[in-house]
Amino acid sequence: MFLELQIRSTYLYLEINNRNGNYNLSFWRYLSTVKVTLIHATWCTACPATRRFWNDLKSKYDFEYEEIDVESQEGQALIDKYGIVGVPTTLIDGEPAFTGLPKKAEAIARIT
Repeated sequence: MFLELQIRSTYLYLEINNRNGNYNLSFWRYLSTVKVTLIHATWCTACPATRRFWNDLKSKYDFEYEEIDVESQEGQALIDKYGIVGVPTTLIDGEPAFTGLPKKAEAIARIT
């Protein structure tokens, strides 16, 4: 049996083979965690549901999560950087991913 394990800066790779090559199992997983940033506003009517949505997923999946108020200095910088015109807006790993309440299956696919 042959076992290979590689630990890279962003992922883990494991491969198992038997000696005659008939059996092969490989597995890899990203080691870095996905970062979800929700840009929201106190006056936004859709934001509370979106906040609950991401907090619920956070209780079931492993990802970093932060909320940034659109009226904060950091929020304004993100609005300017990405040309965001509506809230709630969700960034995944620093890139705009969703505006409004995401569909659950799409959100899970992006964070797993």
